[in-house]
Amino acid sequence: MLNDLRRWAAMGATFAMSATATGQQGSKLFLVDFEEYQELTEISDQYASETGATFSIVGDDGLLPIIGEEGSPGVGFIGAGDDNPMSSGSRGLTDPLIDGDLAIPNDIAIDFDPPVTSVRLFAIDIDGTDSVTLRAFDGEREVASDTASVGDAGTGNGVSTEFFVQAESITRVQVEITAEPGGVGWAIDFVTFTRPCEGNGCGPLTEIAQESAPGAGDFDENVLGNLLIYPWLGQASTFYAYNIPEGDSWNGQSLTPVADRSHLLMSATLNGVTLNVVHDRAIPDDPDGGHAEMMIELLGDEDGVTRTVEDDPDDAADVFTGEPGESVFTSAQSWSPCCTDGFALSGFDGAWTAYVQFTSVDGNPDNGVFTGMSEWVAYSADGSEISLALEEGRRVRLVGLPCPADCNGDTILNILDFVCFQLEWQAQSAKGDCDGNGVYNILDFVCFQLAFQNGCGEF
Repeated sequence: MLNDLRRWAAMGATFAMSATATGQQGSKLFLVDFEEYQELTEISDQYASETGATFSIVGDDGLLPIIGEEGSPGVGFIGAGDDNPMSSGSRGLTDPLIDGDLAIPNDIAIDFDPPVTSVRLFAIDIDGTDSVTLRAFDGEREVASDTASVGDAGTGNGVSTEFFVQAESITRVQVEITAEPGGVGWAIDFVTFTRPCEGNGCGPLTEIAQESAPGAGDFDENVLGNLLIYPWLGQASTFYAYNIPEGDSWNGQSLTPVADRSHLLMSATLNGVTLNVVHDRAIPDDPDGGHAEMMIELLGDEDGVTRTVEDDPDDAADVFTGEPGESVFTSAQSWSPCCTDGFALSGFDGAWTAYVQFTSVDGNPDNGVFTGMSEWVAYSADGSEISLALEEGRRVRLVGLPCPADCNGDTILNILDFVCFQLEWQAQSAKGDCDGNGVYNILDFVCFQLAFQNGCGEF
């Protein structure tokens, strides 16, 4: 009987993972930042198995793009200080040397299998006579483009210039460079892209509610909806992307910040479920900067959470409290028009509930609890937004909704959850009794398979 169930569970896992899941649709994000390889390494399909992205040189099967490293004369990044910033770390991707000549331009292509829905990257060092275009295709059809030339905002010697394209389906992008003879020198870095996911591909939900007035506590009567958690195949720090490439700021692709707005979003990262808060925007500059003081109180999570991002960690004007494993965290932050401020807290698990509010925490009555902001908005990975009342002391409640299909609690639904459920069923635990009737039989496996197909939460 047990062997039969094992075979059945394996078959069920294969079926569930190949089935079309139902539920809210969102986007899964991927990142390539080229730090794994040394300078002059040719890049083609090294990232294909993990991300589905393959790199090449447009129109020349005999050439491949190569890794360039800051400070190296071999590929032209020989400046010092601010003259040679890669967007992420010290390495980027550039066109190859041709007979040792750095100044012959070659366009770089990225092919995606399966297709993606958006691509963002940074082109480094658009100066001299350079012009760069990011062109997106669905098959042979061009579906989007983004261009920047010398003199445009955000370009220049040693500057990282953002390019972004989106469409229902993108199978290929080309980064095209034009320049006068001898004038080209460039690289791309911090390439992020998205693919649609739904149901069991997108992970859990977070319920969000806000009390009707400061201290009212009437959250159950004021539930605003559910936030689909952004799935991210990396650390919480790379989801936030602090300081990369815009200094002292959020740079994550999942959010394009709005001036004078505080943004709230949840992500599932390698550090666990993460709460991200971003105040204001950096690109283009916010008109006035601002100040914000916040408190987050966590209940139901015995091992607490950890602050994984501080925006800005070295600014004496920003004060944070709360140590790893604790349940109360505060922040008092001030920022100038150039930048954002914010933070990330990671490791929410169990039957957790968090209360988030703008409230005085720095002990200075001369500082307003929030200045330079007029909006507070929560973001969901399905593209929806939920407006929140920006009022001192008026709390927002976040509740991690249970996900029966996520048996091992890692926020990712895969074959390991089937293995976990089988062990729980063998142990006759409460988690193994999927249908809750007190009897452990084949119907529990049917119940779990259906839960897996439907993903996390109620849709």
